[in-house]
Amino acid sequence: MVLDLKYILIGFLIIGSIVPLYFYREAIYRRLYKKGSTKAFMKDCEIYLVSNHPKIPFDFNIEEKYQDEKDIRVKETLIVEDFVNQYLEYEYELTTQTSLPKESLWGGYEANSRLVKDNKRPTDWARRKEAAWNRDNGKCNRCGTKTKLVDSQALLAKQMKDGGGFNLENIVILCSDCTKVIKSENKQRTAKDLNLTYKLMRKVEG
Repeated sequence: MVLDLKYILIGFLIIGSIVPLYFYREAIYRRLYKKGSTKAFMKDCEIYLVSNHPKIPFDFNIEEKYQDEKDIRVKETLIVEDFVNQYLEYEYELTTQTSLPKESLWGGYEANSRLVKDNKRPTDWARRKEAAWNRDNGKCNRCGTKTKLVDSQALLAKQMKDGGGFNLENIVILCSDCTKVIKSENKQRTAKDLNLTYKLMRKVEG
């Protein structure tokens, strides 16, 4: 009988703690639920994307696709996912680039441009990457974003197994995000790791 009384008391305590939440659930929900216009958000995203990824033809007329979503944070998140998906799906193919004038090249350039044993990079690889980066004005060949030399990636347009070499025409400069996209085997997983996703989600959280 004493045990039953304890359970009854515990039950009353649990119910007593839940009742206030029941009565104030709408007030709590209103705090989490955010209404409003996404017009400023869309403009902010457009300015950022056009400025930082000028080569990607983003579709900015996508807001109507999510017009039935009333929660603005959810709506903005869906819009971000759409922009990231456009970035991922942008068709791009690694192609040969322009070379540099012969007077800009250095001793040993021609010899080191040929395929070496075990597919190892030539000893002047860092110099080649910097030359290609300067040639492209420090911009990603796929999306056009400005990259620092240390953050840029240098890929070969034609792989060595297909007869490509280390000549500057075969070196393509990409940003880290575009490199991830090109090498990706799972785009949905890659989307979570993109700097672009982080930047756009910061605008949602802000």
